[in-house]
Amino acid sequence: MGVLTSSRYANSSLGDKFARNRIFVDVVGHDKEVLELGCSTGFLSQHLAMNGCKVTGVEVDAEAAETARGSCDRVENIDINDPNWINKVGGPFDAILFGDVLEHLLDPLTTLRLSRQLLRDGGEVVISLPNIAHWSIRTKLLLGNFDYQEYGILDVTHLRFFTMKSALALIDEAGFTVRDFWPIIGGRFSQHFRGIWQFWGRIFPGILSVQMMFRVVPKAAV
Repeated sequence: MGVLTSSRYANSSLGDKFARNRIFVDVVGHDKEVLELGCSTGFLSQHLAMNGCKVTGVEVDAEAAETARGSCDRVENIDINDPNWINKVGGPFDAILFGDVLEHLLDPLTTLRLSRQLLRDGGEVVISLPNIAHWSIRTKLLLGNFDYQEYGILDVTHLRFFTMKSALALIDEAGFTVRDFWPIIGGRFSQHFRGIWQFWGRIFPGILSVQMMFRVVPKAAV
């Protein structure tokens, strides 16, 4: 596969109201102080900046971080596997974003727990995680296959895998409560009858969600 960089996931399209990028931007809103962890090339940060948000980006990939500086107010080229990252990003923030980041970390629980220290009162965290229990992965396992790939749920750089149950356990153990949940339905079939797919995705998120998105707040804030 060669060297895989974070920029391979760069997608500046917001998509429809059910799309991952659109949900991130809509949830954050306007004129906020935002910390985007794993900002890649800044493809999401640019939309937040257009909404008047001041974005601090954090990206381990040096090349992607350099590109992100064109969209963020500040970018730190650091590894959030090191707990000292929280001392380098400033804050406090109104919103902290983990856009398909936690699954790449050695200790996602510690990183998510540390993020609480950077939230101002009333702040929230928005998390996107791939769903290892998606029907396509279940089918592969039935056939005896679990092959890593360059993209997607079985991305070769994923260190952790999450189901709906384990994602909720992670959020709870890190000291957060879920306020909103969105199933992200992918694939060619989902482009038709989108509303129907979303309806069934909420009923069976563990099977139909390619990604699971959560808006969470510290437990003390509930």
